[in-house]
Amino acid sequence: MTDIVAVYDVLVVGCGPGGFAAATQSSQAGLHTACVDQRASLGGTYLVDGAVASKTLLDESYFYRLLQQRELFEQRGVRLPPARLNMQVAQAALKQNIERLGKVYKSELSKYNVTVYNGTAAFKTPHRVEIVQHGESGLIVEAKYIIVATGSTIIQCPGVAIDEAMVVSSSKALSLDYVPPRFSIMGGGTIGLEIACIFNNFGSRVTIIESQSEICQNMDAELASATKRLLQSQGIVFLLDTRVQCAERDAAAQLNVTLLDKRSKKNFAHQCDVLMVSIGRRPLLEHLNISMIGLSEQDFVENVDEQTQSLSKFPHIKPIGDVTLGPMLALKAEQQASRAIQSILSAGSVETSNFNFPPNVLYCQPQVAWVGYTEQQLVSSHIPYQTGKAFFSQNIRYNTLMPQKDTAVPGFIKVLVGSRDLKILGVHIINSDANELLPQASMAVSLGLTAHDVCKVAFPHPSLSESFKQATQFAMATAALPSINVRE
Repeated sequence: MTDIVAVYDVLVVGCGPGGFAAATQSSQAGLHTACVDQRASLGGTYLVDGAVASKTLLDESYFYRLLQQRELFEQRGVRLPPARLNMQVAQAALKQNIERLGKVYKSELSKYNVTVYNGTAAFKTPHRVEIVQHGESGLIVEAKYIIVATGSTIIQCPGVAIDEAMVVSSSKALSLDYVPPRFSIMGGGTIGLEIACIFNNFGSRVTIIESQSEICQNMDAELASATKRLLQSQGIVFLLDTRVQCAERDAAAQLNVTLLDKRSKKNFAHQCDVLMVSIGRRPLLEHLNISMIGLSEQDFVENVDEQTQSLSKFPHIKPIGDVTLGPMLALKAEQQASRAIQSILSAGSVETSNFNFPPNVLYCQPQVAWVGYTEQQLVSSHIPYQTGKAFFSQNIRYNTLMPQKDTAVPGFIKVLVGSRDLKILGVHIINSDANELLPQASMAVSLGLTAHDVCKVAFPHPSLSESFKQATQFAMATAALPSINVRE
């Protein structure tokens, strides 16, 4: 075997949000640490072609859409010239932002003396990994602990080959330097809906093709229905209960997509210029060669001790982030990174974070956010509950903000509380600043606060956050009347 070139206390494979957090926390704790990542720019999918790219383009697209609604500004006494879009400039600015943030990652790792390898990593033994850097022969490194944070990749659709030209992944869609006249998306989840909003705002005719009867299956039914109406009012078309059978490019450079209506069982034709496949993601483990240490992908993903973030068979190997069960969220990866490092330092179990109900945000406009139970989950679990809903149109601060043209769905905040103990069980929000309103709700759900706890807190006035307290008060009022909204 090739000689071992280095020995580390901790080797982190992958440098997305989870891997970065693990590497920096490990080194800060005095552990000799290295990190390996195959991308030229650090930050993982999250930074390079995921959340950072989508949120940057979403912000630009909403600003562009707002500038098209000149009458809104004129009502406030502001006159603007017609706005024009240059996608090449927008993409150049996005690339610069991503490169800048990648350098921040690299600088932070250097500051904490983390050795960084640019290449792929594959297991040779449970404690030894071969790192193949681009254009070089493999290097063997050994580590007492190995944290795997390789992230995820897209799920391919049978019969629909992604060529990154007309049939594209979400990563490619976020790097397009033009606006397709007709942009169709296969999948009505969060990623698909956010990219739909980007291109709809930029002027594409957007169609969402979803095989289920509703979008966002993990969302509260009332919230999902309101979200669909909201996006429809902005021009996005939904084809629900519809499955993509195949997609073929014709001589006129048009994409002919064959769709199946699941209700009628009949095929029909759909044309577009670009089709994005967004039907989910799966753990990215191909390069790791985990079969070398006797593990299957199922063993690796499913058999993780939540107390120590360790593989059952190999406790020194600690998977985090998208290569573990549960929602594929950056905040989960970062929390698991902290748990993994704490377990290394304590040589045992550590206190786990409450991740049963992670906060979720759909960055459409207005934003949609939620945490905790949905109404349908409470009903199916036979948990009696009360609802309280406050509309932002009754909020003083909301009425001082720039008015929105798209008012098909009034913004609201819905609070679900337990009928017996008045604990905050779930909060669901539609508002342009929903992502900033959600943390207080997430704290209430995670800490098991009651409606009484929330109502004892003084909220700033005027502020959007007051609507959370108001909705909670409404829920308490219905709780005083057992015949109202109690569902056993």
